[in-house]
Amino acid sequence: MNEKTMTKKELLNNTNWDEYQMGTCLLFVNVLSKEVPFVFFQKHKPEPSISDKMVESVNDILAINPVEIETIKEVLYEECLFAFQVADYGCEAQEGETHLEAHLREFEIFNKEDAYLKSEIQAVHINQEYDELNGTYSEIKINSASDNLISVIVKNGKIIDYGDDGVTLSVFDTDEQIARKRRKEVLDS
Repeated sequence: MNEKTMTKKELLNNTNWDEYQMGTCLLFVNVLSKEVPFVFFQKHKPEPSISDKMVESVNDILAINPVEIETIKEVLYEECLFAFQVADYGCEAQEGETHLEAHLREFEIFNKEDAYLKSEIQAVHINQEYDELNGTYSEIKINSASDNLISVIVKNGKIIDYGDDGVTLSVFDTDEQIARKRRKEVLDS
């Protein structure tokens, strides 16, 4: 686990702010074994700032145990299975093969390792808008193996689920499994 925590001062000193007052800071994330840009969406004030809850969200990500990469791999494989069942990527099934099996074959995704290796970590997003929620939240943005931009959702330092890009995190404040339940409803209908 990462023993280093970031202070607000350290984050502010290492964050570059753009003309839209979005901040970007490159940090090494142990669970991902690489440097990842952290993007801060802050409330528009005269001076760019990072709230205490945003600092907590950064430190939650930095403290995720490296063994949790297995959870990220499982989430990415789950996303592929869902995407290939609800969308058609133009893969034709061979005799005796299901629609899902055809897509997995064509995309060469046979397990969670394949799903992870064919995905690309983009950034970690932390939005000050979510400071009002009970939990601390961040999103690990990943271009998945099924070619969808998704958010792996981290609540209070725990990877809880994934959602499509643009997911509203407030729904996870009362039910951490809401997105999973909704995906199940889609597959069961």
